Amino acid sequence: MEIKTPKPEASEISSIAALREEALRTFSRSFDEYFEYSITVDREARVTWISEPYYRFLDLHESPVGKPIVAIIPNSYMPEVVRTGVPVFLDLLHVRDQWVVVSAFPLTAEDGVVIGSFGFVVLGQMNRLKPLLGKFSGLQEKLRAAQQELRKRRAPRYQLSQVVGQSEKIWSIKKQIRQAARFDMPVLLMGETGTGKELFAHSLHAVSTRVDGPFITVNVAAVPAALLEAEFFGVAPGAYTGADRRGREGKFKLADGGTLFLDEIGDMPLELQAKLLRVLQEGELERLGSNQLEYIDVRVVAATSKDLSALIEQGRFRADLYYRLSGFPVSLPALRERVEDIEFLCEKFLEEMSARFGGQQKELSAEALELIKGHQWPGNVRELHNVIERLCVMEEGHYIDVDRVIEVLPDLQTRQPLPVTTRARPRAVDPATLKLAGRVAQVEREVILEALDVAGGKRVQAARLLGISRATLYQRLERMGIEKKRR
Repeated sequence: MEIKTPKPEASEISSIAALREEALRTFSRSFDEYFEYSITVDREARVTWISEPYYRFLDLHESPVGKPIVAIIPNSYMPEVVRTGVPVFLDLLHVRDQWVVVSAFPLTAEDGVVIGSFGFVVLGQMNRLKPLLGKFSGLQEKLRAAQQELRKRRAPRYQLSQVVGQSEKIWSIKKQIRQAARFDMPVLLMGETGTGKELFAHSLHAVSTRVDGPFITVNVAAVPAALLEAEFFGVAPGAYTGADRRGREGKFKLADGGTLFLDEIGDMPLELQAKLLRVLQEGELERLGSNQLEYIDVRVVAATSKDLSALIEQGRFRADLYYRLSGFPVSLPALRERVEDIEFLCEKFLEEMSARFGGQQKELSAEALELIKGHQWPGNVRELHNVIERLCVMEEGHYIDVDRVIEVLPDLQTRQPLPVTTRARPRAVDPATLKLAGRVAQVEREVILEALDVAGGKRVQAARLLGISRATLYQRLERMGIEKKRR
């Protein structure tokens, strides 16, 4: 059965037409009110039209029509809307030093192809949005400050110029570090604990082309074996019970574009070494719980205090990983192998302690310095730093003498004495003159005077002849009263 729709009467038709006209007028008024600050672009994201109020708001002095929208609004969403066809609805945009709420919609042809975009700024309701925008602006400032602080923490803390020492061994190491920095390849730093492996890793990054990228450190020995894979490669969202829903980036991803420092690489579990080798070879990784590959650009600097060759023989370290890591091997000398640097290191540490604890900078007596130079220093520079720190805390006076050093280092490990057969038989002397401190001070005074005579009174040259710094020579001259007598 056909159902017939009754035809509207003439009066009804008139009412519908009037209603439609009123709707169009209302829409027109609404458009003028809500889309007062609007703009359109074509499929190339070039401006095709702009409203007069928006023209004034942007403080333009010539027509932007035909110009790319990014030339007018650098961070505009409209190019992305044209490219993807996805609208942006009520988002925040920073325009002319203020945050505004914007929307942008794609314009399509009859066949559905995007031919441009229409965008507008909600300025008419700005008074209502000001508290929200104020909070957002404050959060943005905090975010920028946090990002800046994070960049500082990920930047290298040490420079090559901060490496203390004048010995040939240190000059050789500095030269190797500069050479290694020129080539984008893995570097392996080998040396006893306390020889400054992390310092040289930072320094290498600082003189490399990756200096603007992050510097990320992982101490392999300090991370539990069960957590190392997640620490290195990251975790996919919901990879396991209790995992963060957003996932977590690993150290490799955090170091993308920069340097990843793997300290104590010799402690890495054997099962993880194969995965590390793949990352080094292919430049790609998979997060824990994911099968999606992520590509990274990272320079690896590894360090170890262990004998990796011995670990390879024991089956505890992969030979192929060792060859990959040791693209540029650098062996760092122990402190006992560069005794001539100990005085410079002591001066630096004494200066640090003075700045840290306040008060006058303390000074080591000549006898105390010689005793420190004679120690074997199994903990190397780190041990020396700790000893100087303890000496400065324990010594209330200005000078640190031998007794104080022996007190801090009761198990003093000195070099082997000469065989008895090579020692000269002691001549008969007055026991009263056998005080070690007095005898050493007398010899020191004579040597300094000889150096000044050879240098023609030039103290800089005399310090160089003595193998000490100029500051140390000045302190010795003042203490001995030589300076006043020679004026």
